[in-house]
Amino acid sequence: MDELDINILKLLEENGRLSHEEIGKLLHISRPSVHQRVGKLEKSGVIKGYRGIVDWSRLDQKIKVLVSVKVVSQGFQEAAGKIISIQIPGVNIIECQRMAGEWCMLLKVRVTSPEVLTLLLDEILRIPDIKETSTTFILSTIYEDGMKGS
Repeated sequence: MDELDINILKLLEENGRLSHEEIGKLLHISRPSVHQRVGKLEKSGVIKGYRGIVDWSRLDQKIKVLVSVKVVSQGFQEAAGKIISIQIPGVNIIECQRMAGEWCMLLKVRVTSPEVLTLLLDEILRIPDIKETSTTFILSTIYEDGMKGS
């Protein structure tokens, strides 16, 4: 992988809908060269896929929180599976990360209100292997998903 591949990845991370033609123009290389490089990056697994980045605030999920979770270690996988399968209207678990340190797991969650967040926390605490949670409200986003916050 060279600097040109890195630049292609940066452009795709900013806008996954860029055509190979547009990338070629921005980087001053031919479309077939971009096509070949992107194909290699996809085949090698460097590019895992393409997705839309959702503005959840337009769907009334304006509140974003981080939920730290302590789990009994032998029950981690089962507890994580139960957490990410929780279905509550107005709650969207965006990420679930395994952590090293005091907290075992970190969830990034979007909610419509503090009330539905309370329902989520209550559900999490009903899971037998969960010891404790701690919630931090995100006030604003500076940089996320390869993009500056708004």
